[in-house]
Amino acid sequence: MKCGTSPVVANIGGYAIGLALSFFVSKKLVFRSNGRFVEEGLRYLVAFFACFAVNLATLYIAINEFHLNANLAQLLATVTYTALMYAVTRWFVFRSASPLLKHER
Repeated sequence: MKCGTSPVVANIGGYAIGLALSFFVSKKLVFRSNGRFVEEGLRYLVAFFACFAVNLATLYIAINEFHLNANLAQLLATVTYTALMYAVTRWFVFRSASPLLKHER
């Protein structure tokens, strides 16, 4: 937004830049998954777009319905995305790497 873009454009740009990097970091460092790259990559894209849709909805509602400051709305949308994405990545994307799920098998 410091570059003069709208909150929505800034939000989309930031998430687009971080998508590939976050997949590799999550796969290798956070969840230490040895699962199939393509399968997990496709699930990650599904998870990303679902969580990002919630992020944009949160941003829209925070600005247009609750009339929050754009920076505060961005923060709220980011926190919402981060918490949801972690949960979905743990239980859906890298499910074979989840220690809790391994005990259930």
